[in-house]
Amino acid sequence: MADRHGPFPSPSERSAGRRSRRRGAPAPAPAAYPAHWEADIALRDGSAAHLRPILPEDADALQDFHVRQSEHSRYLRFFAPMPRLSPRDLERFTVVDHHDRVALVVQRGEEIIAVGRYDRTSPEEAEVAFNVSDASQGTGLASVLLEHLAAAAREVGISVFTAEVLPQNARMLSVFTDAGFDVRRVLDDGVVMVTFRIDPTARSLEVMAEREHRAEARAMERLLHPSSVLVVGVSTRADSIGGRVLSALEGSGWQGDLHLVSRDAFEVRGHLARPRIADVPGPVDLAVIALRPESWLEAIEECAAIGVRSVLVPTEGHTDSVEGRRRQRELVAEVRRHGMRLLGPGSLGVLRTGEDALSVSLSPRLPRPGTAAVAGQSSALGAMLLAGVDERGTGVHEFVAVGNRADVSLNDVLQHWEDDERIEVIGLALETMGNPRKFTRIARRLTRSTPVVVLRPPGLRVSGTPGHDVRESSLPRRALDQVLASSGVVQARTVDHLLDVVDAVSRQGVPKGPRVALLSNTAALGASLRGAADEAGLQIVIDDRNVPLAADPRVMQRALTAVAGPDRADLIIAGVIDPLAGDHLGALREMATIARHSEVALVVCLVSERSRFQEVHEAVREDLALPPVHVTPALAVRAAAGMLAAAERPAADREELAVREDVDRAAARRIVERHLPPVGERVTLDLETTRALLAAYGLPLLPSLPAADAEEAVRAASTVGYPVALKSTDPVLRHRADLGGVRLDITDAVQLRHAHARMREDLSFSSAPLEVQSMAPTGVPMVVRSVEDPSLGPVVSLSVAGDATDLLEDIAYAIPPFSQRAARELVDAPASAVKLSGERGLPPADRDALADVVVRTGLLAEDVPELASFELYPVVVAREGAFVVGARAELAPAPNRTDGARRALLGGRSG
Repeated sequence: MADRHGPFPSPSERSAGRRSRRRGAPAPAPAAYPAHWEADIALRDGSAAHLRPILPEDADALQDFHVRQSEHSRYLRFFAPMPRLSPRDLERFTVVDHHDRVALVVQRGEEIIAVGRYDRTSPEEAEVAFNVSDASQGTGLASVLLEHLAAAAREVGISVFTAEVLPQNARMLSVFTDAGFDVRRVLDDGVVMVTFRIDPTARSLEVMAEREHRAEARAMERLLHPSSVLVVGVSTRADSIGGRVLSALEGSGWQGDLHLVSRDAFEVRGHLARPRIADVPGPVDLAVIALRPESWLEAIEECAAIGVRSVLVPTEGHTDSVEGRRRQRELVAEVRRHGMRLLGPGSLGVLRTGEDALSVSLSPRLPRPGTAAVAGQSSALGAMLLAGVDERGTGVHEFVAVGNRADVSLNDVLQHWEDDERIEVIGLALETMGNPRKFTRIARRLTRSTPVVVLRPPGLRVSGTPGHDVRESSLPRRALDQVLASSGVVQARTVDHLLDVVDAVSRQGVPKGPRVALLSNTAALGASLRGAADEAGLQIVIDDRNVPLAADPRVMQRALTAVAGPDRADLIIAGVIDPLAGDHLGALREMATIARHSEVALVVCLVSERSRFQEVHEAVREDLALPPVHVTPALAVRAAAGMLAAAERPAADREELAVREDVDRAAARRIVERHLPPVGERVTLDLETTRALLAAYGLPLLPSLPAADAEEAVRAASTVGYPVALKSTDPVLRHRADLGGVRLDITDAVQLRHAHARMREDLSFSSAPLEVQSMAPTGVPMVVRSVEDPSLGPVVSLSVAGDATDLLEDIAYAIPPFSQRAARELVDAPASAVKLSGERGLPPADRDALADVVVRTGLLAEDVPELASFELYPVVVAREGAFVVGARAELAPAPNRTDGARRALLGGRSG
């Protein structure tokens, strides 16, 4: 779809185009610059650009942009020829208030290549307009601008966009309809009037994800499949970084155009070397900059001048220092400013096997061709991965090391691999996660078709990982584990664990089901296998420990054939004590043949002397048709459990996101705007404001009234109705009956007066006033919380109320928004949630009602990024219904979410 946005001016722009203009209102004084709207963006062709709010000093660049447009585009834009913008027009277009009048520009280099703007026409409506340069049409700029304008508009309470479009401009109309919004169109006086709400919908989020996928996959395609490569920093020393990259390129047999830049040679190994980047004929798909960090920026400028599209930086930048981190951010900003993408710094490189083999890396050789894709981050971890696949003989299709992942991350790599049908299993080794929310979103989609095995990072914090510019999380380690598990990935704990599972799946695929058969030729080995299998939670359907220990290989083969029959087992773990006689390698080949023909997976534990085991190991390494062989039962079971986890990975949640039509987002937005504190501060909402915020999302809080003295308590009880609870408003005591902060089931005024007197006496150490509240029905007390996490964004947690739950860390976490199914899974996730099912004669609680509370909490947390923390404590889940007894909400200025309702590249200037 081409992005032609000419006949779509706002009212102010239409007036600017008229020959005879009425005197308009003066341009508003500039407001505070909304720096958090700045973002680096990925375009459909795989390139990058920078988006930011317009500034008055952009007048000359805007004029240049206008003049560069074709006469036809200018006419469609302003309904008049307008070869130039007048000084008055330039002032009006560049001086905005960033509230009622907003304009965003997209730049590549110093040039403006697109402009998007809206003008508020009523408290909740604004008219929107775009203008994309003729040279940049078709790159998806209008769609990205629409997302960012809508996000900015929602911040100031605008919920509806309108537009006027000429009927013949089908492309402009499609920008709105294809974005996933519910668009209304009316033809009026020869102009199509377009109106649509800008609240994110399930369809708009899906469309955004699809477009993001195409843009990021295309960027990786350009980086991983270059037709021309430039290596900057090659010397005559073969052990230099540039020399090693050149050796890898030569050794891979790559046949593309190779260019070298060297300061100390005119020829390197028979290749022409030029002294300057400017001497290289462009354009070039990929440039490898093997230079010291202080030379990076100059090299990027020169690469941009010859049309380099992607950059790989294998050198480290001392990014554990303040100066190093600053230099890395400048590198990313400079690369994106020129529309390029960056792999590194500190990247071991990329390689691909097969007919179109390529190695732009520091690896001395290519791995064996195969169906696995493997990726890591630092050079050290990348080297460990390549050494591990070489040791196992794992067949690899592509390998990527993203280094400090300052620009291109493993999320981008996954976007590319999702479209590659040659990949049957993916292994990722993570040291940090810059955007875990986005990772889980991509993985949830990818694991529907391809197993993904992940070595989880040691933590969410940057300490110990120099150069990884990530946001620190405030949540515990188990929160990330649960979020990863919800995406369907198989989690590994060590590099060996990761590679064992990847190797097993790449050789045999995933088992067809969960049934496991254990075979062993000694009872002791069988007991060890069974112990490891039980600890791993495997579904054992056959446990045969009676296979005779014999040199004749046919004994084990007959036992294997018996359990590999139809409808018996899906995976077999065979434990073999080597009798140190006979053809043990031939026996393994026969076992592999039986398993393959029976369509069952096979993992072998072989206990043998060193030379005979090494012979088997080398055979397995050379022959991908053989099953994995391990030295201990624990390692064999661990690999098998990973295969089963890949086969049984949770089906991705395909349900539509839950919608609640009674949600009043506008009311919630008004509350937030009235009470939002200044930047750097937080504010706790008072009870009545919290009650109003909950009511906007259909979460009624049980009525309560203050009770300063006994008589006021009696009057309050008469208003809310008996039975009542008398509670302290002290944050520590208000839910703690064990500390004397709550009296329940008070049925009349006499009891209430007595309870009030006792509580005032018992709580004399606290000056907090008391309150009277309606009693909830008998039920299970639960806690539902949300927090705006710097790394994960909004996260909802659920647990049974009580100290024991917190001490035992029996808390479930998930990322909103939720489908009904996902909300129900969160309700059932804590181990103590069994109380909701009805235990020891108690009736079951209304889990569906609690799931509704989770859905609504998720919507609130997703819609209101200013909601720093939110707590419903307790939510009493009765036989019918769930009742919110207490609530607490904190507001803070909205952060730039890592994965919100607008596409943006992390790092650089995107925050």
